[in-house]
Amino acid sequence: MLQFIREKAQSWIAIAIVGMLIIGLSTVVWNSYFGPDPDQPVAKVNGDKITSKEFQRAYQQQRERLQKMIGNADISRFIPDEKEFKSNVLKRLENEELILQEARAAGYRISDALLAQQIRSLQAFQTDVKFDQALYQQWLARNYMSAGQFEELLRRDLLLQQYRRAVLTTSWSSKQENQSLIQLRQQMRDVGYLTIPATNYLDKVSVSDDEAKKFYDENSARYATPEMVSIKYLELSVNNLAKLVDIDEGKLHELYEERKSEFGVPEERRTRHILIEVAGDASKEQVEAARKKAESIYKQIEDGASFEALAKKYSDDIGSSKHGGDLGYLARSDMMDPVFAKAAFALTKGQVSKPVKSAYGFHIIKLVDVKKGKTKSFDEVRPTLVKDYRRKQAEDIFLDQNETLANLTFENPDTLEVAAQELGLTVQKTPLFSRDDGPGIAANADVRSAAFSDEVLVQGLNSQVLELGNDRSIVLRMDDHQESSIRPFDEVKKQIIDELRHKHAQAMTEEAGKKILKGLSDNSDLQAIAKKDKYEWHHPKPIMRNNRQIDHKVVEQVFRMAHPEKDKILFDGLAMDNGDYTLIALYNVTNVDVGSIDKGVLDDMNKKREQYHGAIELMGAMTDMRDSAEIKEYPGNM
Repeated sequence: MLQFIREKAQSWIAIAIVGMLIIGLSTVVWNSYFGPDPDQPVAKVNGDKITSKEFQRAYQQQRERLQKMIGNADISRFIPDEKEFKSNVLKRLENEELILQEARAAGYRISDALLAQQIRSLQAFQTDVKFDQALYQQWLARNYMSAGQFEELLRRDLLLQQYRRAVLTTSWSSKQENQSLIQLRQQMRDVGYLTIPATNYLDKVSVSDDEAKKFYDENSARYATPEMVSIKYLELSVNNLAKLVDIDEGKLHELYEERKSEFGVPEERRTRHILIEVAGDASKEQVEAARKKAESIYKQIEDGASFEALAKKYSDDIGSSKHGGDLGYLARSDMMDPVFAKAAFALTKGQVSKPVKSAYGFHIIKLVDVKKGKTKSFDEVRPTLVKDYRRKQAEDIFLDQNETLANLTFENPDTLEVAAQELGLTVQKTPLFSRDDGPGIAANADVRSAAFSDEVLVQGLNSQVLELGNDRSIVLRMDDHQESSIRPFDEVKKQIIDELRHKHAQAMTEEAGKKILKGLSDNSDLQAIAKKDKYEWHHPKPIMRNNRQIDHKVVEQVFRMAHPEKDKILFDGLAMDNGDYTLIALYNVTNVDVGSIDKGVLDDMNKKREQYHGAIELMGAMTDMRDSAEIKEYPGNM
């Protein structure tokens, strides 16, 4: 296909195909500006769609979480299969959608009051431990969200938590089960052991050249060097471009004026309320009863009763009632019920509203205090404006240069120099790397795949533009190539002899250990054997399963052994990973008395077992939901 394009490079056909190719190469960047419909489905779960926008948000969040965990390391090393990574993100979204559907069907809901309380409690939106409306608005702006979008996402997350908690907290664990587990954990075993070192037999082993050569001939593939390549490449990144952007103070001031509302602190009102809740499916009689109750409470307030005391006694808003109905300072926003907002912002300081009906019931609202709004100055927000300005300019430059990079490296398939000169980039190089691993940029699986592609490796052409994220792309070509080859026998002879000597010594060590084990009886003295044959003897204090001072393989073997009969000793042996052989003597097993188990330890075990059972039940419920659900995926939209 590419050869055909090159032969027809001056034709209108080539121009059309190149145009389409460039669009394909720039898909990720282009999509971030004009790309596919963000509302198109990547999956449908029982008819409810998971949109491309939702998937991209979850995908980026997952990558960001992973990047924070690994620090400055190349994230591609931890995502060897991008397709599988995306599939796992989609499966998580599908599972969450299934839980939401189940929760809504079961009648779970998140009230506006609880949602507002959660937002006010988030540290990201607080200054001096108080909710800061300006910080909230700035965060929304930085993340390109409206308040309504964020609140819907938070409501969704709270609903997921509510359902999961309901499953996790209804699990239980029996007292007998917990006692048995504690007994096993705290069980003590009196054990002694000796280790026969494989090094004792190394001097007794000799390997001839003929034996080594025979092994080499039969296993020559083990001594092959992998096929290796090194590459030259050009890299474009938004971060690098942002450093080169000059600041236009006039543009910054224009940006400030455009975004002034983001930097404003709106008027905030501290309110208290008393909520008489009314269910969504309440009858007329129930609504009327709630209205009369609210009016009766309002009459008490008019007669001088304490608003705070009445809120504590009558309000159905659990979150605020214990605080006398205090909702703190609130600005008018999407998260407020419009009826509540209209009433609250019509009051004067100290005034109490008559009962007003919202979607959740009847509210009696008291205005406690008012904070006038203000707007942060240009100088206060300049650092934010500079960062955003540079980023936006760099993204625009990146989009243009990415297209130029695709054009020039395609039109000049035998060199990167033309594109480098035009774009002011430096041609970079890598050391040699294999198909399976590489340093630096070659740690990325897509880079290695492109380097070993027929187009680059065989035809010697420039690669297509590789998108390494939404803000980074490269084009590469071959620099050096080394074929896979079998290392000559003389080069690996010493390595083979060492391997065979160790293998023979290991076999002799195991044979010696098993011979001793076979000769042991119920009352044999393993310590005496250790002293006689000059093996190091170990007899620690009785150990538990969590012992970390002894090799974990020895500990595991000790706790796999049966209980010895009274006044008798059990023996066992095992080959170690390093070729040594360990002989074990088990003298006694002591179980903790059930009655002596501390209540705190028992309670802790009960909590952990309930969490374990809850997790198992949640996984089982999730499996049942998936088995009975109709799920259709659209991988092409991811």
